[in-house]
Amino acid sequence: MKKFGVYECVDENMDVVYIGSTSLKLDWLENNHRQWQEKNYSGTDFRIALAEKGEEWTFRWAEEPRNVTREMIEIIEGALIRYVRPRYNRSQYPYERSVHEGRYQKVV
Repeated sequence: MKKFGVYECVDENMDVVYIGSTSLKLDWLENNHRQWQEKNYSGTDFRIALAEKGEEWTFRWAEEPRNVTREMIEIIEGALIRYVRPRYNRSQYPYERSVHEGRYQKVV
């Protein structure tokens, strides 16, 4: 089973500006976000802000990677997003969004 974790990005004031989940190593994930233009990734509000003013922003684990399903980690991610209310998270319900977009079937 793949390990999944929840990461957060904090600004220079240690305010959480973004929360996400991943199965990647944290340094790879940070590189993906910071180098999004060179990799032809989409320019989300978070990635644009990171490029414009996030040089000092730090990525860290909110929930260390562990052996859980992607569905479970997205449910945990959503709870953290709704609790913390980061500035650049559009969706507060990543699990429901994944189901809606067809990434997987709803878990009963």
